[in-house]
Amino acid sequence: MPKRTLALIVVLILITVGLVWLSVYTQPQPKTQVVQKQTLKLPPAVTTIALSSTPDFAATSSSYSLDVKISSGENKVTAVQLEMSYDPKAINVTDILPGTFLNNPIVLLKKIDEQNGRVSYAVAIKPGDETISGNGTIAKLVFKPVLGSKLATTEINFLPTTEVAAAGNAKSSLKSALGTTINLSTLGQQPTPTTTSDGE
Repeated sequence: MPKRTLALIVVLILITVGLVWLSVYTQPQPKTQVVQKQTLKLPPAVTTIALSSTPDFAATSSSYSLDVKISSGENKVTAVQLEMSYDPKAINVTDILPGTFLNNPIVLLKKIDEQNGRVSYAVAIKPGDETISGNGTIAKLVFKPVLGSKLATTEINFLPTTEVAAAGNAKSSLKSALGTTINLSTLGQQPTPTTTSDGE
């Protein structure tokens, strides 16, 4: 084979290899899509609950009541669970009633443990009803002072299990829950005087 022919074949092979390389490595590579994780921004927990500081007297039942106030801010409330503790030696909690914050709410739980001094109460909106935001009274706590109690004051506190359910929040939307101190002396709870017999 003449040297010129051999050289021509080698050149053609090199040109072919070069063209194949160009066709493979110069094709536009598909762009890799960068998937950005979107973090779902949940509404902040801003709802506050507080017991009113001054009891209201109901002459018809000779009992007193405290309003459980709620302020939801931007939270859209669907349900509230109240867990409260009190001293059964100072007051008798006789009832807990729904307030006006939720329109015609469903009572999910109502339990008054007189022995241990605990109230468990939960209310919710009806299925299909609109969520509620704003300020109002979520419940009304009814109680009577214990006759003969020598205590001057007593406290009603919220337990950590108190929660507020709101639309868009998987966790409780409750920011804070503030109890109250009752001055029993202002409710006519004077200490029972000690009586002695004439022979002593």
